[in-house]
Amino acid sequence: MKINPAAAYHVYSKAAKSPYALRQMEPHVEETARNEHTDQIQISHAGTRKAEIDQLTKAVAAEIYEPTSPEKLESLRSAIQNNAYHVSTSDLAEAMMRHWFLA
Repeated sequence: MKINPAAAYHVYSKAAKSPYALRQMEPHVEETARNEHTDQIQISHAGTRKAEIDQLTKAVAAEIYEPTSPEKLESLRSAIQNNAYHVSTSDLAEAMMRHWFLA
């Protein structure tokens, strides 16, 4: 980070004259000094994408670790025992593709 010595001295000298000098500075002078000598942060597209992926990962992890209700487990167990549980081929293929491409 670069600090412009002239701008720092200007602000310091204003503050040294009066304890309220910083509050009494004219808005356009303060704004001009702020716009000319400020640091800027730019987040790249890759950084934004990484933040989105991290957020989605946390959401999926929270969903995975959410306990399944006993009623749902019992209904699945009885459907499997009665040969009534069926997964469509397209759902199975889609789940396998997601697993292979995301893993």
